[in-house]
Amino acid sequence: MSHQNICALYARVSSPKQAKDCTIDSQIQALKERIVSDGGQLIDDMVFSDAGVSGATLIRPELERLRDAISIGAVDHLYIHSPDRLSRKYAHQALLMEEFASAGVVVNFLNHKVGTSPEEEMLLQMQGMFAEYERAKIIERHRRGKLHRARVGSVNVLSGAPYGYRYTRKQLDGKPAQYVIDLEQAKTVRQIFNWIGVDRFSIGTVCRRLGEANIPTKTGKSHWDRSVVWSMLQNPAYMGKAAFGKTKAGALMPRVRPQKHSAETPKKPHSTHRVQRKDWIEIPVPPIVSQPLYEAVQAQLDENRKRARVGERGAKHLLQGLTVCGHCHYAYYGKRVSPSTAKGKFQYAYYRCIGTDAYRFGGQRICDNSQVRTQTLDELVWAEVINALENPERLKKEYERRLNVLEKKEHERHDITALKQQKAQLKKGASRLIDSYASDVIDQQDFEPKIKQIKARITEIEEQIEQGDQSQSAQRELFLVINHLEEFAKTINVNLSTTDFITKRDTIRALVKRVEIYKEEVVVIFRIDPTPSHSVSSGPQTKSDKGDHFMHSCKGSKWAALRNTVSTLLIELVIDNSSSQVEFDQS
Repeated sequence: MSHQNICALYARVSSPKQAKDCTIDSQIQALKERIVSDGGQLIDDMVFSDAGVSGATLIRPELERLRDAISIGAVDHLYIHSPDRLSRKYAHQALLMEEFASAGVVVNFLNHKVGTSPEEEMLLQMQGMFAEYERAKIIERHRRGKLHRARVGSVNVLSGAPYGYRYTRKQLDGKPAQYVIDLEQAKTVRQIFNWIGVDRFSIGTVCRRLGEANIPTKTGKSHWDRSVVWSMLQNPAYMGKAAFGKTKAGALMPRVRPQKHSAETPKKPHSTHRVQRKDWIEIPVPPIVSQPLYEAVQAQLDENRKRARVGERGAKHLLQGLTVCGHCHYAYYGKRVSPSTAKGKFQYAYYRCIGTDAYRFGGQRICDNSQVRTQTLDELVWAEVINALENPERLKKEYERRLNVLEKKEHERHDITALKQQKAQLKKGASRLIDSYASDVIDQQDFEPKIKQIKARITEIEEQIEQGDQSQSAQRELFLVINHLEEFAKTINVNLSTTDFITKRDTIRALVKRVEIYKEEVVVIFRIDPTPSHSVSSGPQTKSDKGDHFMHSCKGSKWAALRNTVSTLLIELVIDNSSSQVEFDQS
């Protein structure tokens, strides 16, 4: 091995217990000894170790850092204890090995020699598959072990003690783990159950009383959320029967739109599903409330739900689940005006931002966005949906215009092949620069600005390559858009202007992705693909944070009229303003 070759090592353990027991240190020590025996050079920055991180995922902090170092040519030889330390999934192993090989990195396993012959490659593949099989066995053994311990009444299979209890671990003398009642918190639990089961208060009233009494939550917060109180009231542990297996992982459930701060495509392709109460496994724990009181609370909660449904009989919100604040990104929800506020007039409702409700955030609102009359916004969005379904020619023109724009960009953009060649040359230059620095040919003052410049240029080229790939992908997708819309329109065999509420709601959810509400405009984002664009009209265009979009907006003084429920003004604006737009989402 040449003295200029730079070595790196990667180590990993899965469980926090292994990390705590420092078993990863033995891996690192063995790898360092192997590097020294091979005559390699190892610096502190080239030691990458993920402690307590699963090998089933590629999202690992130190693995990410290692891949970044390899991508700029900073590593010549990589040492790993065994293939399953790299990944427990064969597909991930193959991906990483190919990535390392393309960067010119030689991978060395302590217990396996990486070769190039078909037999040696097959052996590595088999090791990867066995590692994946071993992980599946570990998961299954863990699941069955927890199931057995739950059936024999062990509380250590539960995720933690709820409010009112303290969890004590298994003792050295053999005393099992258990729930111990926290006397101060238990008083609060009994008070909450009495307020609901005896005094028949609502959950909202309970939350307000807890706040007025300055009783902190389990995490020390002064504000009690309704969902926290509801979960406590539903927990059978308080009557002495803690439940195991209340939920399970299952098929990914579709959402009307992603949750706040959540990606559109979830990292894990599954959702949490509730399990029927008859399938729960009960574990005896010390009770805080009596069983009759617990059952009275459940009956009162059922009664509260029935009353809530009766009260909301006339409040149908067509866009519920689709509306979102354009400023704080919390959802808008439908809220009907009380009869006393309406003063004998007809019942009406508003879409209101959750962020404007001070009681949800400890008495301080986090958003000042305005509420919008539900009827006005419903009519606006429904009119746009009808327009899209009854006039596909308008969308076809937009579709053809976009194709022309993309084709023009295709001719103007950089050649991807040439960009990839430039990127490869820059990586080689970075590798030579690192070698020079490691060999003391250049000092740190010369090295750092040059390597930063190379990295910046590589990032710029990668962005250009990605834009080119996206442009090609968008062209392919655009050919499918108009056909899908026409097919959907043909399935609607009723008069869209007179259809019922359920049909309207289902149709809107099929075509509209979300409705963003700003202080001076509303943006309707359709599920019709793909790229940002300009309006079909020659009039002025509206900008948003995504660039130029084809969207439907309402601005200026007429927005006040919209908030004051004069729905005709908005409809007139749609007809009169030739530059009114409808935004097309890109995913």
